[in-house]
Amino acid sequence: MPRSVGVTISAVVVILSSAFTLLGGLLMLRSSALVSTASTTPHAPVNFGMILVVEAVLILGFGGWGIASGIGLIYVKQWARISLLVFAGFLVCVSLPASALMALIPLPNLSSSFMSLMRMGIVLFYAMFAVLGGFWIYFFNKRSVKAQFQAMPPVRQSAAGDLFLAAAVPARSASERARPLSVTVIGWFLLIGSALAPLGLLVNRALFPGMPIPFYFLGFFLLGRGAYLILGVWMAAQMAAAVGLLKLKNWGLFATIGLQCLALANVTLLMGIPGHRARFQQLMESMMASLHARMPQPAPLDFPVWIGLVMSLPIFLVILYFLVTRRQAFTSRAQ
Repeated sequence: MPRSVGVTISAVVVILSSAFTLLGGLLMLRSSALVSTASTTPHAPVNFGMILVVEAVLILGFGGWGIASGIGLIYVKQWARISLLVFAGFLVCVSLPASALMALIPLPNLSSSFMSLMRMGIVLFYAMFAVLGGFWIYFFNKRSVKAQFQAMPPVRQSAAGDLFLAAAVPARSASERARPLSVTVIGWFLLIGSALAPLGLLVNRALFPGMPIPFYFLGFFLLGRGAYLILGVWMAAQMAAAVGLLKLKNWGLFATIGLQCLALANVTLLMGIPGHRARFQQLMESMMASLHARMPQPAPLDFPVWIGLVMSLPIFLVILYFLVTRRQAFTSRAQ
């Protein structure tokens, strides 16, 4: 089936935007080298060179992912369609909360008209990417579009006729069904997000040198090595569960559901216990105050931490909904 105009336009958009993303990552690497070799670097309050390197690695990774997916779309590869759907889901999960967050958090009172315009521009910027991701999820799930990516199996010629072909090419059984798209998106989302967790720790250490990063776990506040240990074990378990999920293993399904319930309970406890919520807010404010004290022109933001926690709850609920409703695919695989 020939490639449609919508698929071609999407491929061109993905390739061009990814090329600009790669260019931005290379420029950021160049900037990190200049910052690291500058004479004022030893006196800088924050290790901006390390932050730029981590951000450049992330940007280059997403740019390479986009280039590969765009080329795969041009050649109408099934993996490219799934890759773009995973990226679109990631885009919606990141851009939509960011747009709502920028619409709610208070900004510095520099100029009311200027700050209003800046807020509106940032909100529209993130909303545009959320709409683009939602459109790609809808478009690449259409039956006519999915048919373009279905490879036709080769037909073997034989003088024995259709009877031989029917015996040689049996119909796909229930255990060979394709993995549900929602399971694919969730598996890759959790796998990529967990793999990027160490980069987040590097950024935090660069922003807050010498300060232990707090981590809340089921009613306990952990600092320093204890927090790193628990977070590392959690991310490793989530990566292993995501791999099992992508392979349609029952243990992967149960492990992912269990970890998401654990995360949901963790956030619920932190939000539901007033004393814990207040202490977590205090820890965050002390870290930001330490950062602002080392900046030449601080611009403190009075940001309540509960807003970010509330925005994480729908993600857990959506993941649990799709895993529970798609559990039949794992049962068929086991049979």
